[in-house]
Amino acid sequence: MRGRLADAPPALLQTMLSALPDDAALAVPDALAEGALALYAGLLRDGAGARRADALPLLAADALFTHALQAQAEADPDGVAPLAERIGAAGALAGLERLMG
Repeated sequence: MRGRLADAPPALLQTMLSALPDDAALAVPDALAEGALALYAGLLRDGAGARRADALPLLAADALFTHALQAQAEADPDGVAPLAERIGAAGALAGLERLMG
């Protein structure tokens, strides 16, 4: 991540890196997606989303999802659609909303 995001603002990069799971067994796309989901879950848990302080974790989560899809495309382009379905609005992201709602 550090190599790909050398020009990213330090606070954004740190937020992204700190959200990544410690599970070394996860494939890179899955680890990036899990980091994004963790950030979204934290925001939902805190009732956040409209405060100025929420901007950084929202941006970091979005960037992690983007990088997850890019990493999947680089590893196996045929896996992009299944990953998007698994983590997107009809998948894990929807599950977060149901849990918090």
